[in-house]
Amino acid sequence: MKKLFLLFFIAFASLSAKAQIDLSVNPVSLLYSNFDFAAEYRVSPDFGLELSPGLSFNKYGLSGNDWESTGFGARLIGKYYFSPDKGCDKFNIGPYIKYGSSSLKYNDGSTEHTASNTRFAIGFYTGYKWVSRRNIVFEIGLGVGKALSNTYKSDDETVDTNGFDVFNIDATFKFAVGYRFGG
Repeated sequence: MKKLFLLFFIAFASLSAKAQIDLSVNPVSLLYSNFDFAAEYRVSPDFGLELSPGLSFNKYGLSGNDWESTGFGARLIGKYYFSPDKGCDKFNIGPYIKYGSSSLKYNDGSTEHTASNTRFAIGFYTGYKWVSRRNIVFEIGLGVGKALSNTYKSDDETVDTNGFDVFNIDATFKFAVGYRFGG
């Protein structure tokens, strides 16, 4: 996990020594066995492009069965900032695209079963970012959209939920703390 974060940091830091890059992590996600972080690159003083990969992992017992879930997701957000003070701060809006893949394994005592979900969604995001004098970043945001593809597979069946609108509502939430490099 640390190596993945370091690689992500090095890749964005090497874009330019003068570039403004905000690296942040969602501390609330750690409470729910998830790890997601984000890197936002300032394209212009009022537009930023954010990439946010995430990992999920959990093991638990339920109804006498051992369950294990793992997943990977990534979100790309284009953010337009209204009246930025320090470049890419304050109120922002923009589109997002999101991909996620997760798998679930459980053992009923005699057989191991598997299920998976793959989801691709687009939507609209809005948020607010504060940047302190010491370049500490705080951000909160919310996005709502539609899953264009949402497929569930199990050992013996595949279900595509495209015909059921309620299963294809997509939401994304961000609460992050980080640091601004450059700028």
